[in-house]
Amino acid sequence: MLTTITTVFSIALGVAGFTQTAAPPSADDAAIRRVVQQQDDARNRGDWKALGELFMQDAEQLTSSGTWRKGRADIEKGVAQSMGSIYKGAKYTTKVESVRMLAPTVAMADGAFEISNIAGGGTRRGHATYLLVKSGDAWRIVAVRSMVPTPEGATPAR
Repeated sequence: MLTTITTVFSIALGVAGFTQTAAPPSADDAAIRRVVQQQDDARNRGDWKALGELFMQDAEQLTSSGTWRKGRADIEKGVAQSMGSIYKGAKYTTKVESVRMLAPTVAMADGAFEISNIAGGGTRRGHATYLLVKSGDAWRIVAVRSMVPTPEGATPAR
């Protein structure tokens, strides 16, 4: 797992210094956006197995609340727990704002997420970065990092 993440981030850092010109969306771009949409759809209908299939076996997820989930099974279990408790009945929506191809089989997708209809009222908004790899003909999520912005300056004590 660490090797996969290290390799993907090494590629990302190596490519980061090059400027890129805007290109029309590719089939890979559309497929990557579909994976993120399928993740939202599976989460919203409570289909944890379908959600898990979108992730590599050794994937990682850092939630916006700071919880680390390591491996497909942990991601399935963690999402099921949060969607069955604090976010029960809520709707998860991600708007992918950009897809960047880091290599022919490695991509980064960034976008805003929203969890609406949270029990007791309210909405949680933040940002998510997805790292995906192409395995055969399918794109799979290898890492997700979600965050909710906080004001500049010192972080309030918990």
